[in-house]
Amino acid sequence: MKLNARSRIAFGQIGLLISILLGASFFGLVPDQNASIREGRTAIAEALAANSSALITQYDLRRLEADLQLVVDRNADLLSAGLRTIEGRLIADVDSHRDSWRLDDSDYSTDSQIKVPIWAGSSQWGHVELRFKPLGHEGWLGILNDPLIKLILFVCVSSFIGFYFYLGKMLKHLDPSQAIPGRVRSALDTMAEGLVVLDGKEQIALANSAFEKLLGKTPDELLGVDIGSLPWCDAQGGLLEAQERPWRRALQSGLAEINQRIRLTLVDSTHLTFMINCSPVLGSGGGTHVGVLISFDDVTKLEEQEIELLKSKQQAEEANQAKSVFLANMSHEIRTPMNAILGFTELLRRGISKDEAESRRHLETVYSSGKHLLNLINDILDLSKVEAGKYELEQIDCDPYSVIQEVVRVLHVKANEKGVALQLQVQGSVPVRILSDPGRIRQIVTNLVGNAIKFTDEGVVEVLVRVRAESAADCIRFEIDIVDTGVGMSADALDIIFDAFAQADSSITRQFGGTGLGLSISRNFARAMGGDISVKSEIGQGSTFHVHLSAESVAGAVWVEGDQVLDAAAVQIVDSSSGWMFPDARILVVDDSPANRQLVKLVLQDYGMIVDEAENGQVALDLAAESEYDLILMDVQMPVLDGFAATTALRSRGFQKPVIALTANAMKGFEKECKDAGFSDYFTKPIDIDIFTAKLAAILKAEPVAEKEKKSRSSYIARSDRSTEMSEENSPIVSTLSGVSAEFAELVTSFTNMLGDKLQEMSDAFDRQNYRDLANLAHWLKGTGGTVGFDCFTHSAGQLETAAIDGDTTLVMASMHELWKTAARVQGVGQLPVLIESSASNRSIRSLEAEPTADCMVNTEAVIRGVVEPAPIVSRLAGVANMQALIDDFLDMLNTREQAMQQAWVEQDYDKLETLSRWLKGTGGTLGFDVFTEPADELESAIAARRVDAIPALLEKIGDMNARAQLSASNADNYSQIDIARASES
Repeated sequence: MKLNARSRIAFGQIGLLISILLGASFFGLVPDQNASIREGRTAIAEALAANSSALITQYDLRRLEADLQLVVDRNADLLSAGLRTIEGRLIADVDSHRDSWRLDDSDYSTDSQIKVPIWAGSSQWGHVELRFKPLGHEGWLGILNDPLIKLILFVCVSSFIGFYFYLGKMLKHLDPSQAIPGRVRSALDTMAEGLVVLDGKEQIALANSAFEKLLGKTPDELLGVDIGSLPWCDAQGGLLEAQERPWRRALQSGLAEINQRIRLTLVDSTHLTFMINCSPVLGSGGGTHVGVLISFDDVTKLEEQEIELLKSKQQAEEANQAKSVFLANMSHEIRTPMNAILGFTELLRRGISKDEAESRRHLETVYSSGKHLLNLINDILDLSKVEAGKYELEQIDCDPYSVIQEVVRVLHVKANEKGVALQLQVQGSVPVRILSDPGRIRQIVTNLVGNAIKFTDEGVVEVLVRVRAESAADCIRFEIDIVDTGVGMSADALDIIFDAFAQADSSITRQFGGTGLGLSISRNFARAMGGDISVKSEIGQGSTFHVHLSAESVAGAVWVEGDQVLDAAAVQIVDSSSGWMFPDARILVVDDSPANRQLVKLVLQDYGMIVDEAENGQVALDLAAESEYDLILMDVQMPVLDGFAATTALRSRGFQKPVIALTANAMKGFEKECKDAGFSDYFTKPIDIDIFTAKLAAILKAEPVAEKEKKSRSSYIARSDRSTEMSEENSPIVSTLSGVSAEFAELVTSFTNMLGDKLQEMSDAFDRQNYRDLANLAHWLKGTGGTVGFDCFTHSAGQLETAAIDGDTTLVMASMHELWKTAARVQGVGQLPVLIESSASNRSIRSLEAEPTADCMVNTEAVIRGVVEPAPIVSRLAGVANMQALIDDFLDMLNTREQAMQQAWVEQDYDKLETLSRWLKGTGGTLGFDVFTEPADELESAIAARRVDAIPALLEKIGDMNARAQLSASNADNYSQIDIARASES
């Protein structure tokens, strides 16, 4: 128990008083009652001894015994008496002395037994024995009955009571806290921060309530406590040395210590962090500092929040770094197929091919690169769904072996190109059908087998499938092993390969490519399906990925051997590639574009279905009220009543049949928007007829027809072979649907007749600066143009739609010029309208006639003259009618914005610098200055990743290129077409 200051002082004073009493007793200054009694008893014993000696000499024992009896009777403390000879024989016994006397061999007397020798002449005859009452009790009682002890106890108790109350009065007057008025003390106690006043010895002279509550002590317990005795620590948690304590430094220097952070560990191991300020207190003379005032501000929660903020900052930086790495990987991965697509498309556009076979190879490269690009985008979308927990799993009756065999068949081409054998084997007995998600199984196997082929240069890739029955009824464990003889991985790499964006080592991206998303997505899907993916690998020995999924065998499913199920799957794959036999069905096609309606109608009628048309949602509602339809194909963006509103109204009226959306919008989140509106599914434009018919077959329960290849399907595939006919820019553009059938020809003619009117509407909307209508018209052209075989409009119309939405006037004008230029080459189109810039620019551009225009670029195999250094940078659109004004405006703006980039770099305004680089990348490429695209893109990436060391070199490069572009502007009229081509390529 800890004592307060008053009790401690009182006990100290009592201790001092006891020491004085013991000293006085030692020097005999304190009367000793027992000593007096002992002296009286000794006197009695000596008198009896003298008398007894005389009576013994006279041999008068009777009288001796009578004297002893008289003495015993007259002394209350004398209990008995006796006379004993030297031989030990008791010859006189008074008051049962024999029983009360304690025999011992000692010749010494005690307080209760006194022996006095009796002499007969010169020899000892015996001794007188006197038994007295003990002076005190034995043991602790004897000690407590000691008069000195009693005196000490009495003094202690009485002094403590007196001192305690006396000191209470005195200390109250001496308490330094009492020097502060009560109202001031109350004000200090209401303060949230702790306040402490220390004296010159660093002892607590005053503490307010806040500090007392922090330590859980009372004011009396804190008074006089050395503050250094508390367990203080520095900000890092180390023990705070005495010389480092802020209050000591303040006392020694006489200067205030401000905003010092220290920690205190309480008894319960709780750590408190304080921000303290120490102010020295001057004495009455004003010359020396007699104390220090300390304020303690508890910042424990603030420190915890700071730690959390630091963690959050670190996580944000790591996430930003991961994003930068991801964007860099994506940039590389997307640019690779895009370079192939644009490069080979450019070759086809320029007609640089030796024969039809080479053109066909170029088209195959473009197609495969496009598929690769689509897979990259799908991986990114899948990952976002996985991380958001939005992906959905099915549990349907399916044939997983057909799914896996189809994947192997598709990837077999890729394996053959590398000279790698790809084998599929189903081991043991398996059920012919299971309950699982075939789509996710397809995705997992595609990712893993594709990876195995990518990382295997020679040898074999094996896909091993087996099924193990579980203890529960109908529950099975579906297992897939993908074994390759590829490069393998180290043990360290195995720990990270399933992380998003991670690969075995940094050289993987450079050597093999890839985003590092496939394995992460596949494992997430496997775990969602009640299983997992594991891997075993050694460098140079290949890898084995083991997939296990939880599934159920279909009730009553037959178990067969692996070879049998593969044979059945192969037959099913052949059947699935056949045509379709649709049941009788009535379909309503709703689209504001007649061309789109006509295309879908032709496809559906070719399969024997009855098709009705509606130009907007309101007409569709009226037709649906009059007739019964098995399926409705509904465009989303339409006048009067759009597809969302129309579908919502249909569902509210009780229409239960499928309603499929038709849209050119394929952005993330659109699927949910469609489902929320009541759509059953959606198709994106331009429509892939194979996918379109296959999905309709599933919805309408059509039967595959192995012996009949549908005419529309073969015709549609055939038209892709004629896409190579569009060779040079100065040749007429013909629809890829031309010649397929008379119905398609009517569709193409309808589009070309309408094109001029639509372009006029675009021009009018641009003149009014009505970018909303302009974006809608561009959206129409993007979807309808591709649908009727004019894919040449897709890119420019999409670019115009985006530019109109963003309000980028320069990009809008450039895109419209590109559209007008393309439209002028469309075979069969009439007079095109005059393209007039917005009234804000106050300029007009000459009309483009509906006849082929000369290509501004020539064959790269043409004779190229040497260019004097530094070579000027010339737009690939230089010399094209109506484009020079835009190019001149761009060059004027480029000079200003390049200077703005330099200024933004000096001011470290990264947001402005990023905006300017994005402008240069987009506008420069649009106006034919493609050389600016790469450095501008690199600058934008460096800014986003805050790689400031790379920015100066990129700005210098852009500055040099600007100078070369300005050089070309001053001599634009002197360049021939070959000069332009050469300068552009440089």
